[in-house]
Amino acid sequence: MQHSPIEIEKALDLPQPPDAPPAQAQPADPAGLRKLIGKQALPLAVMLFFGWLLWEKVAHLDIHAVLATIAGIEPLQWGMAALATLGSFWAVGQYDRVLHAQLGTGISDRAARKSGIVAIGLAQFLGFGALTGTLIRWRMLPELTLWQAARLSAAVALSFLAGWAVVAAAALMFFQPELPWIKTLATGAILLAATMAILSIYPPRPLVRVPWPSLRTMATVIGLAAIDTICAGLALYALLPEHLHLPLGHTISAYLFSLGAGLIASTPGGLGPFEATLTSLLPDVPLEPLLGAVVAFRLVYYVIPASISALVILRGPRQSNLAQEPKLVKTDPKPFLSPQLEVQIFAAPRAEAGLLRTRDFSLLTASDGTGLGLAAPIGQSLVMLSDPLAARACPSATREALARAAARRYRMPAIYKCGARMAASARAAGWRALPTAEEAWLRPSEFSLDGSKYRQLRRILRKAEEAGIRTTEASHHHLPLDQMDRVAAEWLQLRGRERGFSMGTYDRDYISCQRVFLAWQGSNLVAFVSFHESRSEMTLDLMRFGPAAPDGTIQLLIAAAIESARAQGVPRLSLAAVPWQGEDSDPLIRRLRAKFLARSGAAGLRRFKAAFAPHWETLYLVAPSRIALAVSAMDVLRRVTAPPPKPTGNPMKAARFATHSTLRLSRLFPGRHR
Repeated sequence: MQHSPIEIEKALDLPQPPDAPPAQAQPADPAGLRKLIGKQALPLAVMLFFGWLLWEKVAHLDIHAVLATIAGIEPLQWGMAALATLGSFWAVGQYDRVLHAQLGTGISDRAARKSGIVAIGLAQFLGFGALTGTLIRWRMLPELTLWQAARLSAAVALSFLAGWAVVAAAALMFFQPELPWIKTLATGAILLAATMAILSIYPPRPLVRVPWPSLRTMATVIGLAAIDTICAGLALYALLPEHLHLPLGHTISAYLFSLGAGLIASTPGGLGPFEATLTSLLPDVPLEPLLGAVVAFRLVYYVIPASISALVILRGPRQSNLAQEPKLVKTDPKPFLSPQLEVQIFAAPRAEAGLLRTRDFSLLTASDGTGLGLAAPIGQSLVMLSDPLAARACPSATREALARAAARRYRMPAIYKCGARMAASARAAGWRALPTAEEAWLRPSEFSLDGSKYRQLRRILRKAEEAGIRTTEASHHHLPLDQMDRVAAEWLQLRGRERGFSMGTYDRDYISCQRVFLAWQGSNLVAFVSFHESRSEMTLDLMRFGPAAPDGTIQLLIAAAIESARAQGVPRLSLAAVPWQGEDSDPLIRRLRAKFLARSGAAGLRRFKAAFAPHWETLYLVAPSRIALAVSAMDVLRRVTAPPPKPTGNPMKAARFATHSTLRLSRLFPGRHR
């Protein structure tokens, strides 16, 4: 299925320029619609099959007895069934609200609930949920593309099926109905749910980057599925004739499994599979009273909601459905940012904001769309990196926006590697703060190799110079990408693996957006380093060297970068951070810190940076509670040690983007780019 550039951009939630007109819903692709319709052939065949199975019973059915059962239902029974239906549809609307927040569509909670109730109210009556649910949501939410509506419908269906499986299994284990082979399925469903919960909390390394829902999200979906399905089962139970004397638990358990049969078959209202399963699970109940109650149930739970939904759909949306809330805006999976974001990143007080170009981070925006910081949903946390993007941003406002965005995604907020100002603001609000790193930084204008404190650095630099190492600053127009690929591969063989999250990983497109310094031995490239750059600082990012690089090569490259920064008037150069090695009174945090230090090689890294006699600034991890602090620390540790998979590089594309990016920024900030 093909999509227009606007549709693809919207599906990826790319940031729009402030003056850009709102994207309009794109017309449906006929090929895509044919594909969706084609998928409904199986549900239709299933409905016919179950209809054939029921025919032997239905052929001798006493229709008058069925109608008499419906006529004998008391007003109180109708009222109780209607109240139970309202409770069920309240939960139905919450599914969409939760999934919109998880997928980051930007749709308001009210619009999400309304579209979800309308979509499910009509789709469950018409059947063919993949098609009808998608088209109804697309109709009610014109801000979404057809692809986004289809993805949302699939997410709602899958999450409900998962929640239904757990609820049905729990009901069977609790009520213990005498149903064959059911307990085995129930045990399997509960074990599967427990496995998913464990993977969400502590995934093994190969699965760290799988977008698992948080534990709170899973619990919310299961809770909503319980309210939805049990209320629906109560509606059916309320309409059963009193003389049947059916146990409540047995009836609800039978309803849950009959509902599952109808859902899996995707027939209109589950017609056929639902009745066949229900009659087989309640074999001792007379057929006419049971089917009479089912017909009444379908009237209350299917026909009336579908009629109301149809009227709402015909009316259509009457106002904007976009939320005025803090949210995460996912940028392109490649590091090619929009001109507006390029300007904002370059103006950020910390050059590390360039990590927005990686796959890990999204842009956290305020309710008015203003960019606040870099954030990523990882594990059970929504983690913001470093300080706000704007130098004069209010720490408390940024923290509150992060907390609201985290609450929408059912995660715990945390800020990683923030400065003392943000940490003090968080403490004043009752949050916990934990020293996690120390950043080494210096002023290029004051840096000199003279004096006793640079004796060791001078000695190591002489080794590199005597080995014939010369350094150059790479031109953005002509990066030696083939040789850089080789050096990066050699470094990986030496070191085993890269880090991720708050540390960049080598990629042609990514490094083409940075300042790069190269070390040559003759015509052979032996090492390179790269720096994030903003208006106010440069920050060391990648250091890559091969086995041919003599001692002191990386130090020589950094000294060359400091000299270049001095020549261009860069006020601050950061050598990036090393883990904080102080003592902590909390035993849990102490164990986590020891685990991280054991993996990080922090001692050698500190000695390396200390040779430049830098200033040291303590950076903090802050979170609302001790539990949130510990959980977010584990989430960050796992993500740092599990870098993203390597994309396939395209040297021509990287070179074209480097030229375009450099020309664009050089016009905005002359004198800082070559």
